[in-house]
Amino acid sequence: MNLSKFIQSELEAVNTAQITKWLEDKSLSKREYKRLIEDFKAIIIMEQAGFYEQADVRFMQWKNLPLPAEIYRYRLAIAGKAGGKRLIRKRFSTFPPAVQNHTQLKAWKKIVQLNPVWLGGLMLAGLLLVGVTQLEFPEEAAPEKPSEQVNVEQKLAALEKEVEQLKEKNDKLTVSEEKKDESNKPKEDAKKVEPQATTKNPKQALEEAVSSVQSKNYKTANQLLTGNVLTNKETAGMARFYKLIAAGKLKETKQEDYLAYRKDFPESGYMSDVLWMQAVYEQKNKVGNYKMTLQELAKQPDNEWSYAAKAILEGKSTLGD
Repeated sequence: MNLSKFIQSELEAVNTAQITKWLEDKSLSKREYKRLIEDFKAIIIMEQAGFYEQADVRFMQWKNLPLPAEIYRYRLAIAGKAGGKRLIRKRFSTFPPAVQNHTQLKAWKKIVQLNPVWLGGLMLAGLLLVGVTQLEFPEEAAPEKPSEQVNVEQKLAALEKEVEQLKEKNDKLTVSEEKKDESNKPKEDAKKVEPQATTKNPKQALEEAVSSVQSKNYKTANQLLTGNVLTNKETAGMARFYKLIAAGKLKETKQEDYLAYRKDFPESGYMSDVLWMQAVYEQKNKVGNYKMTLQELAKQPDNEWSYAAKAILEGKSTLGD
C-alpha cells in the first residue's frame, strides 16, 4: 500500500462538515464538547492550508471524550502528513483498544504494525501516569475489566450509529433539494450544468461555499465564490479568503491572487493563513521569494503560522513539513 496515497485518500474521504455538525449537536447536551467545535474548525483550516504539525498538536490537547471513528481516521491522516509512519504509530498507540480494533481503522492497524514490546511499554507508562494523577482513587487505575471494555465498544458503536443517521438525513435533504431545483428549473435551462452563482444571495452563497470547502468539494465552492459574493462589503473578505483555499486546491491560483488579497484586506484576521498559503505556492511553483513571505509571516502576532515561519527561517523545520 502506498502510504502517501492512502493518507490523502483518507483526508478526502472523511466528511469534516458532518463531524462538525455532530460536535455541534453533541454540545447541546454536553458542555465539554463546545470547546471542541472551534478547535475542530481551526484544525480543518490548518489541514487545508498544509499546516499539519500544528493541527496534530491541536488534536493532542483534546480531552479523552467519546468520539466517532471518523475523527480518529482524520487525526491519523494528519499525523501521517506531519510525521509519517512513525508519528502515525505513536498516535495510534494512544487510542483506546476499542478504537484500535474498530472496523473503520482496520487499514490503519495494518499500516502501523505495532511492536508488542514497545506498545506494552507505552501502556505501562500510561498506567503509572494514572496512578500518579489519580492517587486518591487507586481503584480507577486497575486494568480495564471485560465488561468495561464491552461498554466502551457499545458507546463507540452508538456514536457511529449517530454519525450514520446524520449522513442519511443529509443525503435525503440533498436529494430533496436537488429534486426541488429540477422542478423549478425552466425547460430551456435544462441543458445548463449549474445555475449562475450570481443569482444567489451573497450571504447564502458564502455559507454554501464554506460548507463545500469543509466537505472538500472545492469545485463547487469555487463556482459559488463568483460575482456579488466577492464584492459585497459584508461577505467580500471571508469570501475571497475561501476562494483562495478552493481555487488553490484546484491549482487555479496565481501569486497575484494572494498579493491582491493582502492589499485589499490589510487588517484581515486571515492574514497569517494567506501569507502561509502564498509561501507554499511560491515554493512549489518556484515564483517570487517564499523566504521573504515567511519573514513577513514571522512578524505577525504570535500564532501557529508565525511560529512555523520562524522555525523554518531558523532551519529547525522545512516548508515541506
